[in-house]
Amino acid sequence: MCVLVRAEVTVSDTKAKFLEKYPYPIPSVWSTIVSELLVQAHFTKYNRKYEYNALSSLGFVSVFDQLFEGFPDEAQKAKIFEAFLSALGEDAAKTRADAEKLGAFAASAEGVDGLKANPLFATMATQAAADKLLYTKYIAIGMFRMLELAKATDPKALESLVGAGGVDLKKVNSDLAMYKGLLSKLAAAKELQAEFLEREKRKTAERLAKKAEKAASE
Repeated sequence: MCVLVRAEVTVSDTKAKFLEKYPYPIPSVWSTIVSELLVQAHFTKYNRKYEYNALSSLGFVSVFDQLFEGFPDEAQKAKIFEAFLSALGEDAAKTRADAEKLGAFAASAEGVDGLKANPLFATMATQAAADKLLYTKYIAIGMFRMLELAKATDPKALESLVGAGGVDLKKVNSDLAMYKGLLSKLAAAKELQAEFLEREKRKTAERLAKKAEKAASE
């Protein structure tokens, strides 16, 4: 499928901007994912149909926070978030604020009907009908997150909300399945890394103990 790019900004440019903002090593469990997400986000941002969407912000923030759950340094995590969005020419503070605002709305909504009352879904449906809506996986994840917060996660509720936004249900279900698979793979990778670090910690302790015993005997 052809991607319509609206500006002569390359993936390399976006990656360079990220590294300029965050020129520090990222643990391997997260570095590959950050790189992949940045490439995907680049093509979304520079698609001719792109338009900022609070629902996408909720989806992105949800993905980022879940992927970075357990990251060893909260301050660095925040800097990575800011660098990621800055590299794309987006406002990190606005993105998180809009995500929190939409999340608060969803938490206070009375089921899926309450969620559908938000005007953003009517706007999306109008854009979709005019072939002006750029659908991304973050829209799907944003919808799912709203349903979670509204405690309305049954398939019928998802179908109803997707219909209100004029989005293809098959695409949404496919993207949600991929998202859940990604979280499972990441959880497994984190577990392996934790086991590796624990083994290395034990080996280091054993080496130090042996060194101390040798020094004492001498």
